[in-house]
Amino acid sequence: MPLDTDFHSHVSRSSAQAMAQMAKTRGLRVLGLSEHIFQMDDAREPLAHIPLEGPLLSLSRYQEEVHRAAQEAQIDVRQGLEVDFIPEKHERILAPLPGYDWDFLIGSVHQVDGVLFESKEKFTREEGQHFWQRYFILLREAVKSKAFSLVSHPVRMRATNPHVPATIDDELEQLAAEATRQDVALEINGFDLLTYPTLVRRLARACALHNTPISVGSDAHNPAQIARAHVQSEALLRESGIRTVRIWKQRSPQEYAF
Repeated sequence: MPLDTDFHSHVSRSSAQAMAQMAKTRGLRVLGLSEHIFQMDDAREPLAHIPLEGPLLSLSRYQEEVHRAAQEAQIDVRQGLEVDFIPEKHERILAPLPGYDWDFLIGSVHQVDGVLFESKEKFTREEGQHFWQRYFILLREAVKSKAFSLVSHPVRMRATNPHVPATIDDELEQLAAEATRQDVALEINGFDLLTYPTLVRRLARACALHNTPISVGSDAHNPAQIARAHVQSEALLRESGIRTVRIWKQRSPQEYAF
């Protein structure tokens, strides 16, 4: 069985219906929709400093659209959310979420010490290595918070920060070991794999060493990006000796072999 799930995708630049229809067209069995929490007007207050990627939704409207998309496209669509992990705001960020039926929650680190690092134009070498170290500390804290089903794109710091520390393999192994202890998955992210494959390969190796649960997601922001790196992801996982992928329903983990 090939990889036939995608558990990281966004709707604000198109629609839940368009994403679900493309997933069906591409032969996926299950699609996990995971819009950013900062795109929800009833959850935006602690995250108002993060630029919007599209029109605001409410949590209730988002859930309605996910359900409608599943019915119209006739595909299994799981309801998720990508939730920013900011330690000093953690409880405030999570506060609006109870009362909704989430299948999975993605924890993401987009901000380090108040800096949205994906928007930063330049790092000095010393500053860049410091940010990498702080990034891994926050990733481990996100894993240990137990608030999330998975932690996404663990090497995304590379998007704007080329100053990868010499200790990167040790950091990835510490993260993978902690994820295994907490039974939280780490993500093989399609965008990252296409952009900096060497780092994603090192992440996969660390996860294989520690038997860490693996999630696969394209990080699609439009329908054309659904499953955009699944061929490469499958090849990488097989090369690393990883044979199962984790997905979720009603916050309960499920795994399938590919």
